[in-house]
Amino acid sequence: MRRTRPPRFGGLFAAVLVVALALTGWLLWSTLTLRREARERFFEQYNRQQLLLAQQAARTVEEVFGTFRSHLGLVTGLFDGTGVDRAAAGGAAGSLVRIYSNLQGTPIVGLAVLDRQGSAVATVPGDPHPPTPGPWWGEYEAWARRGDPGRLYVSPFLTGPGGHSGGEKTLVVAQGVYGNDGSLLGAAAFTLSFEELARQHVLSLRIGEHGYAWLVDSHEEVVLVDPRGAVSGQTFDEAFLPRWPRLHALLEGTRDGRPDTGWYDFTDPAEPAAAVRKLVGHAPVRVEGRLWTLGVCTPEREVEEMLSSLLRRQEILAGGALAAVLVSTALLSGLLLRWNRALVQEVAARTRDLSEARTRLEDTFDELLSARKLGAVGNLALGLTHEIRNPLSSIRMNVQMIRRKVPTNPQLQEHFGIVEAEILRLNRLLNDLMGIARPRSLRLEAVDPAALMERVLSLVQARLDANGVRIDRRLEGGGPSVVCDPEQIQQALLNLVLNAVEAMERGLGRRVLTVGARRVDATVALSVADTGVGIAPAERNKLFDPFFSTKAGGGGLGLSIVESIVRHHGGHVTVESEPGAGATFTVHLPIDGGGEGSSA
Repeated sequence: MRRTRPPRFGGLFAAVLVVALALTGWLLWSTLTLRREARERFFEQYNRQQLLLAQQAARTVEEVFGTFRSHLGLVTGLFDGTGVDRAAAGGAAGSLVRIYSNLQGTPIVGLAVLDRQGSAVATVPGDPHPPTPGPWWGEYEAWARRGDPGRLYVSPFLTGPGGHSGGEKTLVVAQGVYGNDGSLLGAAAFTLSFEELARQHVLSLRIGEHGYAWLVDSHEEVVLVDPRGAVSGQTFDEAFLPRWPRLHALLEGTRDGRPDTGWYDFTDPAEPAAAVRKLVGHAPVRVEGRLWTLGVCTPEREVEEMLSSLLRRQEILAGGALAAVLVSTALLSGLLLRWNRALVQEVAARTRDLSEARTRLEDTFDELLSARKLGAVGNLALGLTHEIRNPLSSIRMNVQMIRRKVPTNPQLQEHFGIVEAEILRLNRLLNDLMGIARPRSLRLEAVDPAALMERVLSLVQARLDANGVRIDRRLEGGGPSVVCDPEQIQQALLNLVLNAVEAMERGLGRRVLTVGARRVDATVALSVADTGVGIAPAERNKLFDPFFSTKAGGGGLGLSIVESIVRHHGGHVTVESEPGAGATFTVHLPIDGGGEGSSA
């Protein structure tokens, strides 16, 4: 009797084991590949945000030097045609103090007026160590004689002997005073604390826990603010070669003046004795022929920590998938798809967060720039108004007296009328400037926004009828009242309505003025829309700048006054427009009155 051998499952078991191991290996490879791709994508997005931050900071530094240039132009204008000496400087002392006061809060620590030999004839504030002739003055003289009168000179780095510069690293920024024959009569110079400039616009840039910014002179190959976040002065070779060759090569590459992203190895801010890889985005800063480069960097370790929760979840899912492979290969595909979807969603969510952070940062920079512009116009307006208004009144009275005493001459009387009309126009312009510079206190009361809009329409009804403008009312009557100064808000809305009518007068299509008043959360939105010529995208960001106008005869203060009034109420103005499709201006006001004024 033959004995039956038991079936041999060794081959089948081996085949199943090989399949399981192959699937496991494939899963591990796929997991590592996806993790690497997610990591690279996240790093790329993060570096792009650093580049945007570096570009915005670079523009801010360039605007700071632009402010210095414009104020030096005001100083040199005080000496045009008069020469530069102590007598002329004494006569301009009040104006020098006002110009210097406009620069409070900036890195400027002193203003000096220098004569032909480079000696200070006036300093603001009084400085026992004013700028004196030295190596920089000889270089400046040579530069000024071959340069344009309006250009700004930036000296090499100096170390102040004392006084307001306090022994810190400084720069002198200067602009020449020239005679009618083009000869150099002297110069106006600001002493600029470079260390304060670095503290305000470079060292203040922080991203993450150990991120910071640095600044280098790409032409001179000198470190200005080093990657440890301190003011330096070493050359690229001294600071980074040969220990940090990749950082040295990156800085050498900034001489082409192009923004870029990358990485380099440098000391770890958490452990100075160790090295760490850092992600960086850098942008050029161009200051009067100089090329600086500003970089924003973050240790790669810190960026990876942001992904730690995502990576831990990935590891849990991968472990579960491996266990499922050993139990049943049929579950592998489902687990892998689930993990992949989770990974994509997490990366997308993080990308949205970074995009929102970028939007908030851009809004903050726009608001800061707008506030600086309004502040500068306000300070100049207060000084100019007092200096101009009294002479205008005297001119007008003398013209009226001459007009009464001169025999009747129609042509001469017509010229006198033109002079008086221009004087009145200048007075109105000064009043508008005073309104921006020193807005009056708010007289708050609760008003019906729909009724307020109707009051504005009644003021311009005759002009609307004359131009064939149809009104489309979208007013929510009987809604919540808004606490505001009705006179000021009426002025702002009247400016918007008149601008809308003028825009439609320049167009050839239908003329419809749409006005609205509605509640949006805790605010009331008052809108004025037209069917006029619209606003070009390049002009939209300049609409609220003082003296900017898209109209041939416009003064450029109407929308600045509107924004000043609305901001004083704690609100804001938005604009929507496309060329040829009209424009919509919307005033957003807090319902409970968020302004700084008090009720009358």
